[in-house]
Amino acid sequence: MKTETIYLKTFAYVWIYILIMSGLAFWIFDRDTMVSFFLGSVVSVFLMSHNYKSTVKKAAVDPQGLKTTAMRNYFFRYAFYIIILTVAYFSEGLEIIPVFVGFLSFKIVMVLNFALSRKGMIDDD
Repeated sequence: MKTETIYLKTFAYVWIYILIMSGLAFWIFDRDTMVSFFLGSVVSVFLMSHNYKSTVKKAAVDPQGLKTTAMRNYFFRYAFYIIILTVAYFSEGLEIIPVFVGFLSFKIVMVLNFALSRKGMIDDD
């Protein structure tokens, strides 16, 4: 399976992961932990989607400018992560650790997706 196909499928699989892990967080811990994890996960998915779309758009128009676009995307993504973590730190209803763990959701699912595709455990479209 192509790397891009695996990456794009991750966007669908990550929502299943988020729902399951949010349910577990609510069941094992409490509502605040679940909301914090869900917030971190959703922010991560939206920022990864933004990065993918802007990179694809830039590649179609100006392939030489991809390095600048990638640097700008990384800066924007990590600046937004810092803002969300700061809000979680100062908020009484959010917890910083579950937000951070939520940020890792997309990457965890992507690594699992790549590993399973290499082992032939998921279909190659």
